[in-house]
Amino acid sequence: MLASCFAVLLTVACLQGTVVARQQGATVIFSNTNRFLFDVDGKQIDAYGAKINYFNGKYYFYGTSWANPSNFGFKFYSSVDLVNWQYENFINATGSGRPHVIYNQATKKYTLWADANTGQLVQTSDSPASGYSSGKYADLDPQYSSLHPADAGVESFGDKGYLVWSALNFADPRQGSIWPLIYQTMHISPLTSDFTNTDTTSYNVTSAAFDLVDQQTESPDLFMRNDTFYVSASNSCAFCSGSIGVLYRSKSIQGPWQRQILSGYSCGGQVEGILPLTDPTTGKVTHVWHSTTNPGGPRVGLNGHIFQPLQFNADGSAKELDCSDGARFRVSFTPGTGDTASGSYTKAVDKAPQFANYRSVCDSDVYYTLHQTWRTSKSGILQSVSVNVAAGGNKNALDIKVFRFTNIQQLLSAGYKYELLGSATFVPSANLTEVFDTATVSVNRAVKKGDMLGFSFGEKNVLGFGLGNYIPYCHLEYDLNAVEQQCDLQQPVLIEQGSGQNSPRGLNGMESPIKVRNGKGMKFHANIV
Repeated sequence: MLASCFAVLLTVACLQGTVVARQQGATVIFSNTNRFLFDVDGKQIDAYGAKINYFNGKYYFYGTSWANPSNFGFKFYSSVDLVNWQYENFINATGSGRPHVIYNQATKKYTLWADANTGQLVQTSDSPASGYSSGKYADLDPQYSSLHPADAGVESFGDKGYLVWSALNFADPRQGSIWPLIYQTMHISPLTSDFTNTDTTSYNVTSAAFDLVDQQTESPDLFMRNDTFYVSASNSCAFCSGSIGVLYRSKSIQGPWQRQILSGYSCGGQVEGILPLTDPTTGKVTHVWHSTTNPGGPRVGLNGHIFQPLQFNADGSAKELDCSDGARFRVSFTPGTGDTASGSYTKAVDKAPQFANYRSVCDSDVYYTLHQTWRTSKSGILQSVSVNVAAGGNKNALDIKVFRFTNIQQLLSAGYKYELLGSATFVPSANLTEVFDTATVSVNRAVKKGDMLGFSFGEKNVLGFGLGNYIPYCHLEYDLNAVEQQCDLQQPVLIEQGSGQNSPRGLNGMESPIKVRNGKGMKFHANIV
């Protein structure tokens, strides 16, 4: 069974890796299919406009939080294996986005750069994931003072640091009534020796054509391969699901630059940065293209991720991205030091898979009350059940009830009463967000291996009766047939009850109004000790 689980997990993983041996390196597998990522507590990784860095034996995942759209901030995660991510910290940074962190070897300081809407905000810390001060705004090239500073990335090569940044021109007379509404150009500025400011000079990043593609670039990142500088970027799209993926290259940081378009829509994402991964046995560096996307749709926070290693030609250009469904890419990398992170999800024995082609479904309460059931895999104390849910704009309270029952046939039959094990009410303004965090019900009841358990999921005082506020909650569903369920969950069945559907159906008046949502399951986990 262990061998079977391992093979299947490799098949469905988005970021799936196993540490073969610390000194020999590790392997991670990226997939185009599975775009939702989760931390070790089972919560969606809430980091959009993201960048991953390797500092002091750990990989750090930095990004903009969409949990509360009225109060954006930055969330930081860490991992030693690129699979098990531990939530580290939140920085309140309303109005800021796309955080990038750079380390200065001379000052021993980490510097956080972020687009603060009115300029580049700079903060410093002694730690890569905490302790950042209130900061200051960087000085940029004054010749662009009439433009609006926007997206940026920072990188160092030896003791030299650089800021690559874009500038928005909202007053360009060429803008159209429909498109383009703005023009945007990219520039590179050398940093001061402590990496906390620029020297106020800049070099343009553009091809010789200086056409609409060059004047619609944003979300830049800077890296070096062999003796060539590269700038990755997207066209202007403001957190869209699909934009042109652009790559510039030059032998000099000052240009001139050659441009190529790697993808017409970046596999349904917007490139945010390049993740360099080094194979410690060969020294080979793989540059991984990291895009963020919006697989959840417009009603939930923007937080999907796509990773794909760049393949280079002999002349230094890169091959076109492979956006085919199900494409998988194996990359060797240097694992971090220390223990692999663990949490509520990784410790759970009954759980939906960590890696699957999850999709956001917003149909609970006013449309359906949902009941997810499963068979327990061990005896012990059921401590809690945690369900991934996004408020989706709903302001009403959510009820989750955990229960035990005899079998599916009786559960669906008229008049059957299950055994209530625990329940909880969740209020969007207090403990639900716009991303797929977990709503956890404390249970603390004894269960036996083989018990049939379930939970009901719907708006408070509406479970099964309808008449909600017409704004459903959102949850995550996956296809049971696409994963080896016995590795994670036994006999899961997802049941739906239409709003107000409480009487029999059918010409014979004997059909149940409660239906099985065939082949589907919800993302949740249950902790039994």
